[in-house]
Formats: sequence, C-alpha cells, structure tokens
Amino acid sequence: MKPLIGITAEVKEDGNYFMPPVYGKAIIQAGGIPVLIPLIPDEDIDALAKQIDGLFVTGGEDIDPAYYYAEPHIHLGRITPHLDQMEFSLVQKMLELDKPYIGVCRGLHMLNIVTGGTLYQSIHSQRKEPVMQHLQKAIRTHRSHPVIVERDSHLFELLQEDEFKVNSFHHQAVNKVGENLRVVARATDGIIECVESTKHTFAFGFQWHPEEFALDDDDASKRVFKAYIHAALKRKNK
Repeated sequence: MKPLIGITAEVKEDGNYFMPPVYGKAIIQAGGIPVLIPLIPDEDIDALAKQIDGLFVTGGEDIDPAYYYAEPHIHLGRITPHLDQMEFSLVQKMLELDKPYIGVCRGLHMLNIVTGGTLYQSIHSQRKEPVMQHLQKAIRTHRSHPVIVERDSHLFELLQEDEFKVNSFHHQAVNKVGENLRVVARATDGIIECVESTKHTFAFGFQWHPEEFALDDDDASKRVFKAYIHAALKRKNK
C-alpha cells in the first residue's frame, strides 16, 4: 500500500485553508498519497502522527518569533498562531517517531525552530552581510540564484549536483542552526538553503521549492521525492 503523506495547509485571514496543487502532485508523482492536514486540536496530534507515514510542511506565512524567544521585528510579516502551534507540535512528534520529513521554506524554518534554532525575521534588515534578491519577481519554476551543496552530504547523494540554481520566495532565513541539523547547501551570499538531520533517517528542510522542479520534470528533484516516499514506505512497513 502507498504511504500516506500529511501536508499542512496555509490558513488565510478569513479562516479558509489554502494549498497550491503542486505539493500534492509532487507526492502523487513520487508514489505517495497526499492528505491535507487542517487545524486539529493538540489532543489529536499523537493520533495523527501515528496514522501518517510522512510529513510535508509547506511554504506560507511567517512564524511567531516567540517560538525562538525573540521579539517581533518591524519587518515581521503576518503570522498564524493556531497553525504555528499545530505545526510545532506535529513536527516535534514526527521527529520523535523518526518518520520522514520534508519542509520547504516555512517548513525549513519550522524544522529549525523545533530543534532549537532561530531565524532572521528579515534578512534584508537584520543580516549584516550583503544579501541578494531572495524574493524573486518571476514564475515559480524560474531559477533565480545559485546554491552550493556539500559533497559529503545525503543531499548530494540524492541530487548528484554540487552547484545549481534554485527558485526563491522568502524574506526570512535560518540564523542559528537547530540541534542535530547540518547545513548542506548555501546561497553564494551565505544564506542557508538546505539542512538535513544528522539524527533522523530522513529529514530535510529546503529554502527553495523542489516540488516545483519535480513537476517540471527535473530528475534531481524527482529523486528527492522518490527517496522521501521510499523512506516513508519503509517506515510504514517497519
């Protein structure tokens, strides 16, 4: 049986959920079954985590800086407190169960915060070093800037590339790196673009959006999702 992959959705100001179809399509393409996760009560987190075989935390709004003991910066964007609370608890539980995890953009940030890391709330005003444009003004499959990948990483094993261009849609980024996370890709301006867990079987956080490239028939990105689904299936059958 195909593994069930839980995908968190954005929560809009009117309370409606929003999830671009690309996330679910990338999971289906790789051989999994996507399941949309709405806001659920804390008491149901454990039951949900036991039912799904992997978790995909998507892009979206900023995360409340109180989760990493910081005060809100003037350039902090909109936050969604109920989603923050649910995702924080769910990511904690999935890591505890050692179930496969992919987080993109906000999903990278949540992984880093859950493991004790911090964020730049605004890279263009908080970071001392010069920063290139990370909020591109182009279609989502456009590759706007290069990243450099560590050759001794699990990420390199999957991609088989150590330098390539990625898409970019963020104004925040990882600052202090969380416990048991290793930085395995950076932009040429030093911004952290990918982390992988040194403790868990399969846990990645991407600053870019590989799901866009996977659906655009990029072989390297498709290998990431294939490996993710394979890890989820293996965990399911354990």
